[in-house]
Amino acid sequence: MNVQSASGSASPSTWGEIYQVPGRTSREILLRARELCLSGNIQQFRDLIDSAQSSSENFHIEDFGIIMGQAVEQDSVIFMRELMDRGFPTHSIYARNATRFKSKNALALLIEKGWDINEPIIAIEDEEMTTWFLDHGADPNRRTFIDLTPLSWAVGRSPVSVIRLMLDYCQDIHPGQLLHHAVQRESDTIEVLEMLIQKGAPLNTPVHEDLPTLSILCFMPLGTALHRACELGKVDVVRYLLSKGADQSVRDSNGLTAIELAAGLNQQEVVEVLQKHRNGGNPVDHP
Repeated sequence: MNVQSASGSASPSTWGEIYQVPGRTSREILLRARELCLSGNIQQFRDLIDSAQSSSENFHIEDFGIIMGQAVEQDSVIFMRELMDRGFPTHSIYARNATRFKSKNALALLIEKGWDINEPIIAIEDEEMTTWFLDHGADPNRRTFIDLTPLSWAVGRSPVSVIRLMLDYCQDIHPGQLLHHAVQRESDTIEVLEMLIQKGAPLNTPVHEDLPTLSILCFMPLGTALHRACELGKVDVVRYLLSKGADQSVRDSNGLTAIELAAGLNQQEVVEVLQKHRNGGNPVDHP
């Protein structure tokens, strides 16, 4: 559960035209198989594949991808199983489609057939499907090589209800650079930051400080959540982080403090807030 966004609802897709590929399963068989899948006629579907498999040396089960996609959308596990039992390979694209269409039975079958629910392919923004994934063993802290987790993705863009749900399943608040992602939200930023800080998210840790991938991202000015808020010019977030104990003296990977970074980016209002706090002013005193 990670990386690409899947909407909470989806309209039926059009799988498009089926073309004849030389030396492969005939177009007529694939068209008929799709019709039978759409109508739910599993016995004729089996008979069709049995006949094609025994009478044509050009039959290839891998050619039934469009039919598998249709079965996933319909949550027609009986058709999916029929294809898989005949050697059709599982692929993460079908898990992505099953999530998009809320085909929970299809997802359960894919897991049964060996799909890794923690494979980094999809991020969920829908509360219903998030619950399903978490209940079936999805790890909200599963890292990619740059320390992006499902929870990282969620705190940066998902509804607050989804974040709260994922936090209930989360045993460790440290992976995923959560505060840094939350700072970039377009709405509910302080509410999400408050949830994370209350859970124990580290406030003054520079991004990727503990990871070997720091060497990969060394061209970026990697700093604390306060650095990121200053960079984005989010004055209200800067005030909030200061009120929670954000340390202005921490330097980013370019050797800059938050106020030096803000000054260099001409974020004058941010600079004024930082100066006021450094001089003993109240950071939550909104103008």
